[in-house]
Amino acid sequence: MNKSTITVGELQKMLEEGKPVTILDVRPQEQRDEWKIAGSYHVDAYKRLNEGDKSILDKIQLPENMVVVTVCAAGRTSQIASEALREKGLDAVSLEGGMKAWNYAWNTAQITNNNVTIIQVRRVAKGCLSYIIGSGDEAIVIDASLEPKVYVDIAAKHNWTIKYVMDTHVHADYLSRTIELANATAAVHLFTAKAAVDYKYTPVQDNEEIPFGSAKIAMMFTPGHTPESISYLINGDYLFTGDTLFVDGVGRPDLKVEPKQAQQNAEQLYNSLKRILALGQNVMILPAHTSGAVAFDGKLIGDMLSNLSAKIELLQMRQDAFIDQTIKRIPPTPPNYLQIALLNKAGSFDGINPADLEAGANRCAVS
Repeated sequence: MNKSTITVGELQKMLEEGKPVTILDVRPQEQRDEWKIAGSYHVDAYKRLNEGDKSILDKIQLPENMVVVTVCAAGRTSQIASEALREKGLDAVSLEGGMKAWNYAWNTAQITNNNVTIIQVRRVAKGCLSYIIGSGDEAIVIDASLEPKVYVDIAAKHNWTIKYVMDTHVHADYLSRTIELANATAAVHLFTAKAAVDYKYTPVQDNEEIPFGSAKIAMMFTPGHTPESISYLINGDYLFTGDTLFVDGVGRPDLKVEPKQAQQNAEQLYNSLKRILALGQNVMILPAHTSGAVAFDGKLIGDMLSNLSAKIELLQMRQDAFIDQTIKRIPPTPPNYLQIALLNKAGSFDGINPADLEAGANRCAVS
C-alpha cells in the first residue's frame, strides 16, 4: 500500500472480499485477552516499542507477499510497529483508531427458509449480534447495535421496508441504536410491557403474535438475565433469545442487582430456560452475543435447541444446582455497565461518545 495507515472500513472490506492480509496485534497480553481481531497474530510488544526498542519485532515471521496491518488499542503504538516493519521491507500499515475504532467493524451471515430471510449483523470485535429479518417486502430489526444506516442499507438492498424494531432487554454492554433506527425509518418500536424505561414505545404482551410480510413473530417473556428480558419466535422456527440463552452458555443474572436479587433472577432464568426447552428440539436459537471475536466466514452464529440442550451443562441441571452453579460461575463485571444501562433506560445518549463506553469484550454469558 502507498500509505502508512488503513481505515476500519478498508480493512473490513479486505476481509469481506477474502483479500490476503496479515493482522499483527502488538498490545499487552491482558488487552489481547479482553478482545481481539479474529485470525490475528499477537506479540506483546507495546512496552518495548514505546521505549524505542524495535528489536522486539525482529524474530516475528511474517509473510512478505501480503499487507501487514498492525493493531494496538488506539492506533499510536501500532504506527511505531508498522514503521519498523516497513524498514524491514514489509508492506505494513497501521489500523487507524486501533481496537477502539475496530469496535464498530461488522460483517453478516444469512439464511433463508420458508419465505423468511434472516441476516445476522455482527460487531466482530465485541461479538454483538443483531438481526434484520425480512419477509415479503417488510422487515423487522432486533437488537440494533450499529448506526441506523447499516440496517437501512441492508433493507434497501433487499427491497424491504423496516416495519418493526425491538430490543430483547435493556442492554448493559453497548448503547442500543433501536430508538435511533425507529426515528430514522418511522418503524414501530416494540418492547415488553414490563420494561421499566423512560421512553415511549408500543408495548407487547406475552404470547402476542404480530405479522410482518408473510411471517409472524410471537412474543415470549423470558426474564432472568434482566426482569424485562423477552425472546422473539419467528414462525415457530427461530428464537431470538437476547442474553437469555447463548450457543455456549446462559445469561448472567447479577447485573444491576444485589446478591439476594441475583438468586431470585437465577430462579427466573431457570424457569425461562425450561420454557424455551419446551418449544421443541427443532427450534434454532439465535442469541444477541457470542463470547469471542467473529470471523469473516459468513457462518451464522446460532444452533439448534437439540444441540444446546445436549452440550450446555447448565441446561441439564435441576433448579437448585442450576441456581448455585450459575451464581458461582458469573464472569467479571463488564466495564461501564451501570452507565450504559442507565443511558439505555433513558433512551438517549446525547453528548456521549459510544466508543468511550463500549470498548472491550462483552461478559454477559455464564458457561
